[in-house]
Amino acid sequence: MTKRLLPLLFAFSCGSILAQTPATPTPDNDPLPRLIQERQQMVREYEEANAQRNSLFGNKPSKKDLQEVVDALKGIIRKDTEIVRAVQAATLRRTAAVVAENQQAKQQITVAQTDQSTTRQRFYDLQNQIANLELRDKQREKKLLDLQATADEATQARTSRELLAAGLAVLCAGLLWYVLRLRGRLNAAPARRRK
Repeated sequence: MTKRLLPLLFAFSCGSILAQTPATPTPDNDPLPRLIQERQQMVREYEEANAQRNSLFGNKPSKKDLQEVVDALKGIIRKDTEIVRAVQAATLRRTAAVVAENQQAKQQITVAQTDQSTTRQRFYDLQNQIANLELRDKQREKKLLDLQATADEATQARTSRELLAAGLAVLCAGLLWYVLRLRGRLNAAPARRRK
């Protein structure tokens, strides 16, 4: 009874293990489906061998029948071993792929963090440059305002001097005119007296 259940339990457990594995595309060279089909064929052969009864022995299996059952069970066990090895190899391949993907993801994260850090540093550098340029611009504006005030003062001083010179020139012209007028009166007055 337990000999009959053993292959069935193993087939059920293999089926449940395969059902629990994540659905990944199986490559064409994956031996697992072929091995499972071969095992199922062996289980059918075992069931046929186990069902054989010899009428000479009162519907009890003969030694030859029992040997066929044992050979079928040994074949199933060998096939189960092949299936386990194939599952282990597939698991190793999947694990290696996951580890490689994990490593690649870590590298990409590291590169992204480095890029982010570099970009952040470049951003801070650009902010500092902008602040320096704004400070220089304010200093230049202040210097321009100071120079404009100096220029306005110089223009005002020159205008004041020009106005003073123009006023003095008008005053001199007025005095010259007055002096000439007085001379003309003085020269005209003695001539009147001489007469």
